[in-house]
Amino acid sequence: MQLIQEQLGNYFVIKTIGKLDASWADYFAETCLDLIRNGHHNLIVDAAEMSFLSSAGIRSLLRINKELFSVKGSFLIVHAQDFVVKTIEMTGFRHWISKDLPEELKALKSDKTLASVQVDEGSFVLNPSGSLTLSAVADWEPWNTVRTENISKLPFPPSVFALGIGSAAESSVEARSSFGEFVAVGGHVIFQVPEAKTRPDYLLAEKEFIPEMHVIQALYCKGEMSHLFRFAADESKSYFGISDISEKALSVTGNDAAAFVMLAEVDGLVGVNLIQSPGIINKSGTIPFPDIREWLSFCGERVFSSQQALVFGVVRKEGGSHKISLLSTLPSKPEIAGHFHAAVFPYQPLQNGKIDLIQNVQKFLSGPPPMALMHLIDDNRPAIGLGQSSFIRGACWCSPIKKTEGLL
Repeated sequence: MQLIQEQLGNYFVIKTIGKLDASWADYFAETCLDLIRNGHHNLIVDAAEMSFLSSAGIRSLLRINKELFSVKGSFLIVHAQDFVVKTIEMTGFRHWISKDLPEELKALKSDKTLASVQVDEGSFVLNPSGSLTLSAVADWEPWNTVRTENISKLPFPPSVFALGIGSAAESSVEARSSFGEFVAVGGHVIFQVPEAKTRPDYLLAEKEFIPEMHVIQALYCKGEMSHLFRFAADESKSYFGISDISEKALSVTGNDAAAFVMLAEVDGLVGVNLIQSPGIINKSGTIPFPDIREWLSFCGERVFSSQQALVFGVVRKEGGSHKISLLSTLPSKPEIAGHFHAAVFPYQPLQNGKIDLIQNVQKFLSGPPPMALMHLIDDNRPAIGLGQSSFIRGACWCSPIKKTEGLL
């Protein structure tokens, strides 16, 4: 099978030449899914020269239609021969079929004018007065013994965005054996049980239920996001580092401290996670290398390429007026300090343009379970360092931190 691609206005046309059968169905589907992943959400299949359509071909069309439906896109098959039309009608998808291109595309086609489409880019003001108040739980310091007074119980209603080290256990006594990383967005908390090779769990705000955690460290932001910006790699920039996203969030919010939530396709993540709970430490002091590997799992390579990450971060400009605990200077951009946690999910496409944060987080949590939760680091070791976490395309909601309230 030969595929010829052409962009017309906001549509992407794929002309098929040959058989869409079991031998070519996966190739055809992956080509179209890559287009969707790259932000082309209005696809037209020109089937004028499609010589055969099998059940495997129908399944590939269903895969494509399902992905487009999830991002509110559109799918159309034009110029199909009678046998293709009949096959599709028998499967119950007559609405895919059109005799010709939409009227607005005919003019573009005849004028040979190929209009470019803006993909996954742009900034949107959600609420010009939106802001966050930040509080910190920072009384416990690694790797000291966790005292009872170091443990705080925090609620996570929909107005809260947070990260830290905590446990979903019922009591502070039970929590001691299960402190691990967590990230909270809009009433939903994803947390990592501190064991090797375990997947994260999560608590979802439903009806009257508000998730709560016992925490020993937390950056706890309350308020609403003021801005949304979209980003996508292209020929001039093949990825966006976490420092690029941090710098953009500070710029968009016009403040020297900000927090952001990002849903983005991963280029590569660099991070660590706890594999033993700090609550069981029985002697305070520094844990030297290699003993630290009994407590922390370091990724030995850049991980989770092509998956999707939900990232919450708190950032500030070095030397700014806001003094925020638990932030570290970014070696890749020393004028910025930050703290970031990322929950990793199997890839799902995001709708283009202005989208809702909570609805999209709920969409991810309604699908396949999270694969991992990491504290992101900037590994700048000479020669062998993995660098910073980076992303290909996504959406980032951000807001200025206007007020800090100190320790909770």
